[in-house]
Amino acid sequence: MDLSVHPSGCAAITVGRESFLALINLVRGRKSFSCRLDRAASIVRYGCGYGGRFFTVSEERITVHDSEDAKMIRELNGQKRVLCIAPAEWRGPLSQCSGDMRSGEIAYSFENAHSTRVKGLVVLKNRSMSETSDESNLIAFASSDGMIHVWDARMIAKDKPNHLAEADTKSRLTCLAGSFKKCEL
Repeated sequence: MDLSVHPSGCAAITVGRESFLALINLVRGRKSFSCRLDRAASIVRYGCGYGGRFFTVSEERITVHDSEDAKMIRELNGQKRVLCIAPAEWRGPLSQCSGDMRSGEIAYSFENAHSTRVKGLVVLKNRSMSETSDESNLIAFASSDGMIHVWDARMIAKDKPNHLAEADTKSRLTCLAGSFKKCEL
Protein backbone atom coordinates (compact mmCIF):
# COMPACT_ATOMS: atom_id res chain seq x y z
CA MET A 1 0.00 0.00 0.00
CA ASP A 2 1.17 3.50 -0.79
CA LEU A 3 -0.12 7.06 -0.99
CA SER A 4 1.06 10.15 -2.88
CA VAL A 5 -0.29 13.69 -2.47
CA HIS A 6 -0.82 15.82 -5.60
CA PRO A 7 1.48 18.90 -5.83
CA SER A 8 -1.60 21.13 -5.36
CA GLY A 9 -2.35 19.50 -2.00
CA CYS A 10 -5.99 19.02 -3.01
CA ALA A 11 -5.89 15.35 -4.01
CA ALA A 12 -4.10 12.13 -3.18
CA ILE A 13 -3.73 8.86 -5.02
CA THR A 14 -3.44 5.50 -3.29
CA VAL A 15 -2.82 1.89 -4.28
CA GLY A 16 -3.58 -1.25 -2.31
CA ARG A 17 -2.83 -4.97 -2.34
CA GLU A 18 -6.08 -5.82 -4.07
CA SER A 19 -4.94 -4.11 -7.33
CA PHE A 20 -7.10 -1.02 -6.84
CA LEU A 21 -6.07 2.57 -7.39
CA ALA A 22 -8.13 5.34 -5.79
CA LEU A 23 -8.09 9.12 -6.17
CA ILE A 24 -9.05 10.92 -2.95
CA ASN A 25 -10.38 14.49 -2.94
CA LEU A 26 -8.63 15.96 0.12
CA VAL A 27 -10.83 19.08 0.13
CA ARG A 28 -14.05 17.06 0.52
CA GLY A 29 -12.47 14.05 2.18
CA ARG A 30 -14.07 11.59 -0.23
CA LYS A 31 -13.00 9.10 -2.86
CA SER A 32 -13.59 10.67 -6.27
CA PHE A 33 -12.32 7.92 -8.57
CA SER A 34 -11.18 4.31 -8.42
CA CYS A 35 -10.11 1.70 -10.93
CA ARG A 36 -8.59 -1.74 -11.03
CA LEU A 37 -4.97 -2.08 -12.13
CA ASP A 38 -3.80 -5.06 -14.19
CA ARG A 39 -1.21 -5.85 -11.44
CA ALA A 40 -1.06 -4.94 -7.77
CA ALA A 41 1.17 -1.89 -7.28
CA SER A 42 3.42 -1.43 -4.27
CA ILE A 43 4.39 2.21 -4.91
CA VAL A 44 2.61 5.23 -6.40
CA ARG A 45 4.09 8.73 -6.97
CA TYR A 46 2.93 11.90 -8.69
CA GLY A 47 5.31 13.26 -11.31
CA CYS A 48 7.16 16.56 -11.15
CA GLY A 49 5.56 19.87 -11.97
CA TYR A 50 1.80 20.21 -11.94
CA GLY A 51 1.03 16.52 -11.34
CA GLY A 52 -0.40 15.64 -14.74
CA ARG A 53 1.09 12.15 -14.51
CA PHE A 54 1.64 9.55 -11.85
CA PHE A 55 3.82 6.45 -11.65
CA THR A 56 3.03 3.02 -10.22
CA VAL A 57 5.50 0.27 -9.41
CA SER A 58 4.75 -3.43 -9.58
CA GLU A 59 7.80 -5.64 -8.93
CA GLU A 60 10.29 -4.68 -11.68
CA ARG A 61 7.77 -2.72 -13.79
CA ILE A 62 7.16 1.05 -13.65
CA THR A 63 4.04 2.34 -15.41
CA VAL A 64 3.23 5.97 -16.21
CA HIS A 65 -0.42 7.02 -16.08
CA ASP A 66 -2.37 10.15 -16.98
CA SER A 67 -3.84 11.81 -13.86
CA GLU A 68 -7.15 12.64 -15.56
CA ASP A 69 -8.31 9.11 -16.40
CA ALA A 70 -5.54 6.82 -15.02
CA LYS A 71 -4.88 5.56 -18.56
CA MET A 72 -1.45 3.97 -18.93
CA ILE A 73 0.84 6.10 -21.11
CA ARG A 74 4.14 4.27 -20.90
CA GLU A 75 5.68 1.16 -19.34
CA LEU A 76 9.31 0.77 -18.23
CA ASN A 77 10.70 -2.65 -17.39
CA GLY A 78 13.74 -2.91 -15.17
CA GLN A 79 15.83 -5.98 -14.54
CA LYS A 80 15.36 -6.04 -10.75
CA ARG A 81 12.55 -5.42 -8.29
CA VAL A 82 11.97 -1.69 -7.71
CA LEU A 83 11.99 -0.82 -3.99
CA CYS A 84 11.78 2.97 -4.23
CA ILE A 85 11.09 5.63 -6.84
CA ALA A 86 11.32 9.42 -7.15
CA PRO A 87 10.11 11.61 -10.01
CA ALA A 88 12.92 13.45 -11.78
CA GLU A 89 12.41 16.34 -14.19
CA TRP A 90 15.22 15.57 -16.61
CA ARG A 91 14.14 12.09 -17.76
CA GLY A 92 11.15 10.64 -15.95
CA PRO A 93 10.83 8.30 -12.97
CA LEU A 94 14.02 7.41 -11.19
CA SER A 95 14.50 4.17 -9.33
CA GLN A 96 17.67 2.08 -9.43
CA CYS A 97 17.46 2.92 -13.12
CA SER A 98 16.06 5.90 -15.01
CA GLY A 99 13.65 5.69 -17.87
CA ASP A 100 13.36 7.98 -20.85
CA MET A 101 9.72 9.06 -21.07
CA ARG A 102 9.93 9.74 -24.81
CA SER A 103 11.06 6.26 -25.83
CA GLY A 104 9.87 4.16 -22.89
CA GLU A 105 13.32 2.61 -22.59
CA ILE A 106 15.67 2.48 -19.62
CA ALA A 107 18.00 5.45 -20.11
CA TYR A 108 20.65 4.46 -17.58
CA SER A 109 21.08 2.25 -14.55
CA PHE A 110 22.89 2.36 -11.22
CA GLU A 111 24.19 -1.18 -11.04
CA ASN A 112 26.57 -0.79 -8.11
CA ALA A 113 25.21 2.22 -6.24
CA HIS A 114 25.09 0.21 -3.00
CA SER A 115 26.15 -3.25 -1.92
CA THR A 116 22.78 -3.85 -0.21
CA ARG A 117 19.13 -2.97 -0.92
CA VAL A 118 18.35 0.64 -1.79
CA LYS A 119 15.53 1.63 0.57
CA GLY A 120 15.22 5.35 -0.08
CA LEU A 121 15.77 7.71 -2.98
CA VAL A 122 15.52 11.51 -3.17
CA VAL A 123 16.09 13.80 -6.15
CA LEU A 124 17.45 17.10 -4.84
CA LYS A 125 16.78 19.97 -7.22
CA ASN A 126 17.94 23.49 -6.41
CA ARG A 127 15.27 25.67 -8.01
CA SER A 128 17.29 28.88 -7.58
CA MET A 129 20.22 27.65 -9.66
CA SER A 130 20.51 27.17 -13.40
CA GLU A 131 20.58 23.76 -15.08
CA THR A 132 24.30 24.15 -15.72
CA SER A 133 25.10 24.62 -12.05
CA ASP A 134 27.26 22.07 -10.25
CA GLU A 135 24.56 21.52 -7.62
CA SER A 136 21.42 21.46 -9.75
CA ASN A 137 20.75 17.71 -10.11
CA LEU A 138 21.74 15.69 -7.07
CA ILE A 139 20.41 12.24 -6.20
CA ALA A 140 20.65 10.69 -2.74
CA PHE A 141 20.30 6.94 -2.11
CA ALA A 142 19.88 5.27 1.29
CA SER A 143 20.55 1.57 1.71
CA SER A 144 19.50 -0.91 4.37
CA ASP A 145 23.09 -1.12 5.68
CA GLY A 146 22.91 2.52 6.85
CA MET A 147 24.89 4.13 4.04
CA ILE A 148 23.71 7.30 2.27
CA HIS A 149 25.35 8.19 -1.05
CA VAL A 150 24.90 11.43 -3.02
CA TRP A 151 25.44 11.34 -6.79
CA ASP A 152 25.47 13.89 -9.60
CA ALA A 153 22.82 12.83 -12.13
CA ARG A 154 24.68 14.36 -15.04
CA MET A 155 27.72 12.18 -14.37
CA ILE A 156 25.57 9.05 -14.22
CA ALA A 157 23.99 9.93 -17.56
CA LYS A 158 27.50 10.29 -19.04
CA ASP A 159 28.52 6.84 -17.72
CA LYS A 160 30.95 8.39 -15.24
CA PRO A 161 29.28 7.45 -11.95
CA ASN A 162 31.24 8.62 -8.93
CA HIS A 163 29.44 9.54 -5.74
CA LEU A 164 29.99 13.06 -4.39
CA ALA A 165 29.47 12.26 -0.73
CA GLU A 166 28.65 9.38 1.58
CA ALA A 167 27.64 9.01 5.19
CA ASP A 168 27.40 5.95 7.42
CA THR A 169 24.48 6.33 9.84
CA LYS A 170 25.35 3.05 11.62
CA SER A 171 21.68 2.11 11.64
CA ARG A 172 19.26 0.21 9.41
CA LEU A 173 17.57 2.69 7.08
CA THR A 174 14.09 2.04 5.70
CA CYS A 175 13.37 5.37 3.95
CA LEU A 176 14.93 8.71 3.03
CA ALA A 177 13.67 12.30 2.81
CA GLY A 178 15.69 15.30 1.80
CA SER A 179 15.76 18.96 0.91
CA PHE A 180 18.27 21.09 -0.94
CA LYS A 181 18.12 23.89 1.64
CA LYS A 182 21.41 24.62 3.34
CA CYS A 183 21.44 24.80 7.12
CA GLU A 184 23.85 26.77 9.27
CA LEU A 185 24.48 25.12 12.64
